[in-house]
Amino acid sequence: MSTALPRLDAITGAPLIGTWASSLLYMAELHQAVYYFSNFKQDNWKLKSYVAVAFAIDTISAIGDYACVYLYTITHAGDLVYLTKQNWAVPLYVISTTCVAFLVQSFLAFLYWRFTTNKIFVCFLSILILAALGGGITSGITVVLFPAFKDRNKTRIFGTFWIVTQLSADLIIAGALVLELMKAKSLFKAQRRVNNMLNRLVLHTIRTGTVTAVIALLALIAFLIDIETNIPVGILYTSGRVYVLSMLINLNIRDSSGRSQNWTTSSDQRETVRFANGTTYNFTTDFYPSEPDSTNSGSVKSSPFLLTSQSSANISGTQPPEIEMVPTDTKQVTEV
Repeated sequence: MSTALPRLDAITGAPLIGTWASSLLYMAELHQAVYYFSNFKQDNWKLKSYVAVAFAIDTISAIGDYACVYLYTITHAGDLVYLTKQNWAVPLYVISTTCVAFLVQSFLAFLYWRFTTNKIFVCFLSILILAALGGGITSGITVVLFPAFKDRNKTRIFGTFWIVTQLSADLIIAGALVLELMKAKSLFKAQRRVNNMLNRLVLHTIRTGTVTAVIALLALIAFLIDIETNIPVGILYTSGRVYVLSMLINLNIRDSSGRSQNWTTSSDQRETVRFANGTTYNFTTDFYPSEPDSTNSGSVKSSPFLLTSQSSANISGTQPPEIEMVPTDTKQVTEV
C-alpha cells in the first residue's frame, strides 16, 4: 500500500483558498443583511422570514466550509485514509448551496412575474429551478452514500446536471429581468430618479447573473477535467454568498426613508402613468407588501423595482408614448 500523500493542493488547498474568498463575501453579505433588517422593518414578515431563512442556510453552509478545511488540515492532517474520502461537510455544502440557490432564484423569478405577469415563462423558470434543486440534492445524497474520491464518477451525471441547470437558470433569469428593465427604462428617460434606479438594477442584475454563472461554469470545467479533486468544491464555496448578496442588494436598493414612490395630487390621490398603447405603470409599493406603520398611517416601504407592470401589452420602443396622469381609483380613463 502506498504511503505517499495525495496532491494536497487539490484536496485541501483549493477548499482553503475557497474559504478565504468566501469569508470576504460573507462579510459583505452580513453587512447587507444588517442594513436590510435595520432599514426595512416595515417589510412584510413573510418577506423578512424568507430573507432570514436564506441567510441562515448560507451561514450554516459557510460554517460547514470552515469545518471541512479544518478537518482535512488539522484534525486529520497526514491521515492517508481520511484524505481519500470526502468528509461530511462536502455534502452539507452541496445541499445547502443548492437550497440557497433555489430560494434566491425563486425570489428573482417572483420579481419577474410581478413585473410582467408572464405565467408561461415563469412556469418554465420554475421547472428549471426545481430541476436544479433536485440535481443538487441528489448529488449531495450520492456523496453521502459514496464518499470516496475514487467513487466520484457516480456523481458525474447528477453533478453535471445540477450545475448546468443552475447555470442556465441564472443566465435566463438575469437576461429576462434585464430585458424588461430596459423596456421600462426607455419609457422613463425624462424621469431622472426612476431612470437612475433602473440603471442600478440593470447593472446589478447583469453582474450577479454573470458572476454566479461564471462560478458554476468554472466549477463544472474543473469537475469534468478531474473528478477526484476538491477544486470544484473550492470554487463553489463562494456561490452561496453571491446568491444571498444578490437578493439582499435587490432589496436594499430601495429608498429606506419610508417615503412612498407614488406621485400624488393635491388631494393625496395616488397617480398612475398610463400610456396610449394600453400599458400602465404604477409607482406602487405592493411589490413587497409592507406592514402598517403605526407612526405614519398608510406609509409603506418602496418597491425595489419601483415599477409594476399592470398590462401584458408590448412596449413599443420606436415611438415615445403619450402620457397622462390619472388617479388610480378612477374607474373610467379617457385614452389620449
